Amino acid sequence: MKSFPIRVGVFDQIVSGGGVRFFTVKLLEEFSRLSKTEWRFRLMWPLFDSSNNFLAPPSFRNVGFDRIILDGQSQARNKVFSAINKVSNHGNLLRSVRRFRDYEKNVCLNEQEKLRTGDGRGLHWLDERSDQFDLLYLPYPYLTLPGGEDWRPRKPLVITMHDLAHEQTDAWGDLTENLQHEVRRWAQLADLVIFSSDFIKNEAKRLYQLPDERSKRIYLAPAKADRTPPKSQVNSRYGVNKKYIFTLGWAASHKKLDIIIEGFAIFKYRSNLDLALVLAGPNTEGLATNTYGLEPGKDIFAVGYIGADDIPALYQNAEAVVSASISEAGLNGMILDAMNYERPVICSDIPQFIERLGSDNSLALTFDPYSSEALAEAFEEHFKNPEKAMWRASNAKRFIDSRKLSDVGRDYLAAFKSVLDKPA
Repeated sequence: MKSFPIRVGVFDQIVSGGGVRFFTVKLLEEFSRLSKTEWRFRLMWPLFDSSNNFLAPPSFRNVGFDRIILDGQSQARNKVFSAINKVSNHGNLLRSVRRFRDYEKNVCLNEQEKLRTGDGRGLHWLDERSDQFDLLYLPYPYLTLPGGEDWRPRKPLVITMHDLAHEQTDAWGDLTENLQHEVRRWAQLADLVIFSSDFIKNEAKRLYQLPDERSKRIYLAPAKADRTPPKSQVNSRYGVNKKYIFTLGWAASHKKLDIIIEGFAIFKYRSNLDLALVLAGPNTEGLATNTYGLEPGKDIFAVGYIGADDIPALYQNAEAVVSASISEAGLNGMILDAMNYERPVICSDIPQFIERLGSDNSLALTFDPYSSEALAEAFEEHFKNPEKAMWRASNAKRFIDSRKLSDVGRDYLAAFKSVLDKPA
């Protein structure tokens, strides 16, 4: 083991606009609490996440920050980035760099697109700083490796591998083949690959010939729930003025939002309840077209990306939270958060979910995610037996409280240590 402090570089040039961004920040927050004098962390992020939302540097003890900037050599550009790095939110960003608006639009976003092509420039930027670290951690390695270059890490490397949608679904479209090849390479390059379910770990081991000693499962847990009363104005902000079922996440094909919409439509016509479906998350705003007869703004609200400050109230005000995903890393953030806020969960019966929730419907109602009829029946069961729904939510809250985010942080730090303790 090297001398303290251990310096860990946390590098993510893509920063998913979905759950991985929140996962990284919450994990770093726990690292900050747990690290004392033993660890130092440095987060490396670009200007924007994959939904083009400005990424403000988090402020935690023992956690530094670097902005991933490509080709930033000119004096004018460096001044712009220096100003941008000092602001704490997107509104201040726009005000601070108003006179550089054209620059921001034409250069910053173009530079971000370069990072998302996975042409290797981001990793070369990292290589120039590798002597500052004892270990590298990539919470989201995808779309990062250069396709035609044999890049290898200069320091011990740990990655988190998420769902296998690139192997099991068409969610990645034209990028699927390249991503399959890239993930195989990451599986060979990493000193340790961390998963959040045994099912995905075992599937990845089979697909990528990943040995036991380089794979580890660490179950996730939610952050401490904000127990302040839900804010009614949050619902008003999105035009939601009635009881609703809530779903949050990317509008990707493997999330099966079409099944959620159709299943809710079937249920609503049968029950005639004055109830709405709220779809939130990147790209969901375009889903109010084929609604199976549901009226946008009345029966269905497709609100798009929502800020982190609004998320707790949207959970707390919901009658139930639904996920029809067919590919996840483990329990997804939506299920963890719903249980944390003691909201009833209705979710697909995929192995990753059943692994922790079981199949007896004592923690969540499960259904076949390929069947809108099965989802409609799950909705009927939920609203027919409200006492049992709240019983499930209470069970789930006790279940989710049994593991804290601090436990996840400790497990990750132990995993990092295990890599550094290996003989050279």
